[in-house]
Amino acid sequence: MGKKKNSKNIKKNNKINNNDKINNNKNSSENNNVNNEKNDTDKSRENVGIIISVVICFLLIACVMLFGLAYIKNAADSVGIREEGYRNLCQVVIVSGNKIGKGIVIGTDEKYIDIITPKHLVDEENHVTVEFGNKGKVESEVCYYFKKADAAIIRLDREITDIYFKGAKVPVLMSKNEYESIPISEHVFYAYDIYDTSLEFKEGIWVESYKYVYEISSDAGLFIGEVLPGMSGEGVFDKDNKLIGMIVAASDTEGAVIPAYELRNEYMQWIITNNE
Repeated sequence: MGKKKNSKNIKKNNKINNNDKINNNKNSSENNNVNNEKNDTDKSRENVGIIISVVICFLLIACVMLFGLAYIKNAADSVGIREEGYRNLCQVVIVSGNKIGKGIVIGTDEKYIDIITPKHLVDEENHVTVEFGNKGKVESEVCYYFKKADAAIIRLDREITDIYFKGAKVPVLMSKNEYESIPISEHVFYAYDIYDTSLEFKEGIWVESYKYVYEISSDAGLFIGEVLPGMSGEGVFDKDNKLIGMIVAASDTEGAVIPAYELRNEYMQWIITNNE
């Protein structure tokens, strides 16, 4: 009897131990599943956090870029500098002997870029140097002297010039009707330095559209403003970036300009004559 009872007890204990093992394995498996789910959740949260951070950084960069572009555009617009303005590839520096001045693009085609500059700047030197800021320079010659106005044409070979002056364009020229309608005391604009990237400019006041100027022996438009030596040939623009005319004479406080429409008219007559 004693042996049978002991045998039953042993079997009972073994059964209990087996059940305990099963329960322990079950609990361990459940714990592992919970831990795995927790780790997966943590990783998902980390990935979401990284994605959100990247998106926020991208949006911040985009906002900064948009703000910067808007600021630059507003700054440019506030001083009358747009695509057709005087800082966008429409003016150059002319060196003639020991004299220096400016020139304005008056015409372009597939072969040539024509620059207009004051005749008094180049009348002693047929050979001139055309400079494009710190980008380079080319040698050229005066190919036409105006018969009436104080102006001359310098023709540049586009194939050579495009290395330094690619994209050169003619500014929008003010028509005769527009020129004669400029109100007295209207603000006009001209570059203090055509290669100054700080957007510095000079502002003048329009005085008269036709006034006899002894220095050039003809009528010219007048504006009040600071005009420095070396600014002959500089373009004067209205608030809409239309070229009013070219500076040909000046005092410390006043500048004289030949109307753009007059320059354009004789230039076109010369083009037509050359093509005949």
